[in-house]
Amino acid sequence: MSGATGGWQGDAAKSEDHLRLTADENRLVTQRWEAAREARGRLDGIMAGVQERSAVSHGGKLEGLEHSLKGLDSFRRKVAVAVGRGKDAEKVCDKVDDLNRYTLTFEAEGYTEGVQRTYAQLRERGYEPTSETNTWEDPVYKGVNTSWRHPETREKFELQFHTPESFKAKSDNHELYELARSGTFEKFNTARKPTQSEAYQEASDLLQNERYADVRIPPRVTELRERKVRATLNPAVDPEIVREVRQMESDLRERHAAAAAGPAPVPAPAPAPDRNQERARANGLGGDLGESLRSEGPGLRERLAAKAAEAPAYQRKSPATPAPDPLPAQSRGRGPSLK
Repeated sequence: MSGATGGWQGDAAKSEDHLRLTADENRLVTQRWEAAREARGRLDGIMAGVQERSAVSHGGKLEGLEHSLKGLDSFRRKVAVAVGRGKDAEKVCDKVDDLNRYTLTFEAEGYTEGVQRTYAQLRERGYEPTSETNTWEDPVYKGVNTSWRHPETREKFELQFHTPESFKAKSDNHELYELARSGTFEKFNTARKPTQSEAYQEASDLLQNERYADVRIPPRVTELRERKVRATLNPAVDPEIVREVRQMESDLRERHAAAAAGPAPVPAPAPAPDRNQERARANGLGGDLGESLRSEGPGLRERLAAKAAEAPAYQRKSPATPAPDPLPAQSRGRGPSLK
C-alpha cells in the first residue's frame, strides 16, 4: 500500500512486493519527492535554454523531457532497496540527486566539445557539479553521468550525456537495469548459495554489453572527468542463467508495454432495437403481401390448378384411407390374445 501517511509495499505484479517502507520512511520519501516536483518547472526551463544554445553550436538535443521527474513509486523502490540493505532512509533521501534528471545527446564527432560547453553554461548559471563519472570504457553502460547543485537554491539534478547510439542502447537495457536496481536477483540467494544473485547480475551484464557492440566511442572522450569502469564481464556465466535473465527481461518489457497501453477498451453495447420501427416494418411487409394476394390471387389459383392437372397420375394422390388394423390392440405383444 502507499500513501502520504501510510506505509508502502512494492507491486507484486512486478515481483517487487519484497520492498517495503514504514509510514515514517514513506513520509520522508514523499516530502523529498514533492520538493523535486516543485522545482521541476524552473529546472526544465533552465535545461531547455542550455539545449537551445548547445543545439546551435554542437547539435545538442534534450531527450525525454517528459520524464524529467522521477516517478514517486520509482523513488520509493530506490529507497526501499537501500533500506533493505541496512541504510537509513533519511540519509538516502538527502543524498539522492536524480529526482530531477535530464539527458543531452551529441553526435559522436562533437560530443566531447558539447559536454565541455554545457559545463560552462551551467556554471554561468551558478550550478556546480557534485559528482562526475565517465564510463565510456565500461562494457555495460557508456556515457557521462553528472550531478549538479546550486549553492543558494539548493536545487539538485542529474544530467547524463550520451550520443544517440549510446542513448538507444541505454534505453533498450532499461528492463535489465530495473531488475538489478529492484533487488530482484537477490531472491535467488539461498543458504547453500548465498551469492547466487551475483551470477544473475553477471548474466545481465553480458546481455547489456551486447547492445553496446555498435556504439561509437567519441573522439577525445578520455579528456572528460572521472573515468571509471564499473563492471567486468564474465563470459563463463552459466548459459541457463543467461537464458533465464533474458526471459525475465522479456516478461518485464511486456508488463511495461501493457501498463503503458492501459486497459483494453470495452466495446460499446449494441443499440436496443427500435420496437416502433420493427412494428412498422412488419406492417409494411404484411400490407405488401396482402396487396399481392388481392391483385394476383385469382390468377395464382388458376395457375396452380393448371399445374396440378398437368401432373402425371402417379403424382396425383387421392385422400388416404386408414388401413385396417390386422390385430386387436390387445394382441400387439408376444403372442395371440387369450380371449
